[in-house]
Amino acid sequence: MADTAYASLHAMLLTHRLPLDAPLSERNLAAELGISRTPVREALRRLEGEGLLDRRGGGLMYIRRIGIEEFLEVLQLRRLLEGEAAAAAAGRVPPAVLQALHGRLRALRAGGGRPDAARLAIDLDLHGAILAAADNATMGRVLADLRRRMLLFATPRPPEDPARACADYAAILDALAAGDAAAARAAMAAHLDTLRTGILARLAAL
Repeated sequence: MADTAYASLHAMLLTHRLPLDAPLSERNLAAELGISRTPVREALRRLEGEGLLDRRGGGLMYIRRIGIEEFLEVLQLRRLLEGEAAAAAAGRVPPAVLQALHGRLRALRAGGGRPDAARLAIDLDLHGAILAAADNATMGRVLADLRRRMLLFATPRPPEDPARACADYAAILDALAAGDAAAARAAMAAHLDTLRTGILARLAAL
C-alpha cells in the first residue's frame, strides 16, 4: 500500500497537483487517494528522503523549492541526457505510439478542453516513450530525478505557447519516426532551450 501511495503522490507531483506553498496534509491526501494515513505518511517520508520534500516547524511537510541556479544546472543536464535519449530512441519507438502522439497534438492544436493539462500529458508520455525505446534504465532513473527536481523551481513557469509546444513535439516525433538520431537530438535540445528562454524571460520581467 505504501508503494501505491508513493506512486500516486509522485504522479501528483509530476502533474502539478500538489500545493507548492502550503503544507501537505496526510489526512487530505489519504482521503483523496481513498487509503489510510499510514501509507501516505510512509510515502511522504520516502519523498522527503529523495530530497523532494522539506520538513518544517511542527513537522509539517512542504514541497522543497530550488532557486534559479540549481534549476538551470538541472536543465543543462537534462538537455544533454534527453538529447542522447532521443538519439538512442530514433527509429525504435513503435509507430503506433508515434501516431497516437501525433493525434493528440492535432487535438491540442484544435483547441478546447484544458490545453495546459493536455500539453503536460503529451510531454510526459513523449518523454516516457523515448526512455522506453532508448532502453537505458540508468539514464531513465537519472532523468526521472532531474524532471522531479525541475518541478521544485521557486518561480512559476510561464504559460506554455501551445503552437510552439506542438511544433517542438512534432519535430521530435518526426525525427524519431525517420530514425534520424542527429535530428532527434537537435529537436530535443531545441525543445528544452525553449523552456530555458521562457523561464529567463519571465524572471527578467519580474
